[in-house]
This record gives sequence, structure tokens and C-alpha cells, in this order.
Amino acid sequence: MNSDNKQNTGQIYCDFSAGGCLKTRDFGVFELNASPNIIKSENEIFFSLKSKLNQPMKIRAAWIEGKDMFMGKIPLFFEQNNGSYHANTLIGACTEEQMIWTMLVEVQINDKIETLLFDFVSYQ
Repeated sequence: MNSDNKQNTGQIYCDFSAGGCLKTRDFGVFELNASPNIIKSENEIFFSLKSKLNQPMKIRAAWIEGKDMFMGKIPLFFEQNNGSYHANTLIGACTEEQMIWTMLVEVQINDKIETLLFDFVSYQ
């Protein structure tokens, strides 16, 4: 498999080191990527989200929150560029060696607002 086209689906958490994280829903197929592909707390993270079916969509709101330890909501401000949406952020440190996070993205497709959920792990 070409390393530029790696994808992972069906896992409990997005493993960005294995490629883009795919979510298939009744309203579309979406891919989330992160750079760096191993997420560390208190380091900048670059996220990229796109529709694999290239349907027009608009991100209404997006944020990250701790799944195993609530640390508040971290807002994400996605900007569209060449059919993909991009956002940068930082996540806080936790007392545990690793922490599970959930990214919630409210997308508007065909005048309907839907929510995408992506779970991922960060490391100290």
C-alpha cells in the first residue's frame, strides 16, 4: 500500500500513524488527518478534514474535549482550502501518560446539520 494513501477505519481510536481516520456515516464519508501523526500534549497539532465524496459541506462548529478526563472544550477554527478544512490547536497536559480525546465537528450538508465524532489518543 502506498504510504501516502494509508487509512484506518473501524478502530476504537484514530491512529494517525496508520494514516487518515475514516468515518462513514449515512450522510457521507469523511477523513481526518493529523500532523504530527503522534499527538503530544502541549505541542501544536495540525488537523485536516475532508469529505471523501467531495460533497459540499460547511463546518458550523468544532471542538475537542477530554473523553476520559474532562478538561473543558478546546474550540477549533477550521478554514477551508482546496476542498479540505484545516485547523491548528494545542491540547493540555494530563497527569496520565496518555489521554483520550474526542473531536466533535458539526457539519452542514444539504441544509442538514450533522455531528462527526473522532476519538484519538495523546501522549505526554
